[in-house]
Amino acid sequence: MLAQITGQVLEVAPDHAVVDCHGVGYLLFCPGRTLGGLVVGQQGRLFTVLNVREDALTLYGFADKTERQMFRLLTTVSGVGPKIGLSLLSSFSVAEITGAIFGNQPAVLARASGVGKRMAEKIIVELKDKLKNLPLAADVAPTAALPDVAQDVASALMNLGYQPKAAEAAASAALKEDAGAGFEELFRLALKKAA
Repeated sequence: MLAQITGQVLEVAPDHAVVDCHGVGYLLFCPGRTLGGLVVGQQGRLFTVLNVREDALTLYGFADKTERQMFRLLTTVSGVGPKIGLSLLSSFSVAEITGAIFGNQPAVLARASGVGKRMAEKIIVELKDKLKNLPLAADVAPTAALPDVAQDVASALMNLGYQPKAAEAAASAALKEDAGAGFEELFRLALKKAA
C-alpha cells in the first residue's frame, strides 16, 4: 500500500496535484486546503489513501496524517464517498469538522458542497463515538489527574493537534467553569479556552 508520496510537484489543479516520485508522476486528488500548500517546482509530501474499485485505482493525497485519518473516517459513513470526503476537508479543517460533530451542528457540515442536512446528521450520528475513542493525531493520553469526562475532552483536543499540556489545561479550565457538563458541552468550552 502507498502511505505517502514525496517528490517534486509538477502540477496543481483545482482538484488534484501531480507529484513526480522517482520519475513517475502520481496524480492525487486532494482537498483544496492541501492543494493550497503545494507549489509547482518545489518538493511536496502527501499522505495517501488508495481507493480500489473494479474500474479504477484512485489516489487521494493529504497534507498530514490527521487529515488523512479524517478522510478515512468520513468515508466509512454510508453514503459518503471520496468526493464528499474531499468536499468536507476542502471546506473545513479537521478541527472544525470535529467541533461540528461533537457540537451536534449539522448546519455547519451541510455548508460543504454535496452535503445536505440529512447527510450531515448521518455523519454526526455515525462518527461521534468513533471520534471520541480514536486518536487522530496524538499518541499521548491525558493525565489520570483529570476526571474521566475531562480526560476524554483533553484526548479529543490532542486529536486535533493541541499539545498534551495545552489540551489538559483547556479541559481543566472548562471543567472548572461547568463541573456538571457532559462531554459535548465541555468539549465546546475547552475549544474556546484552547483558542
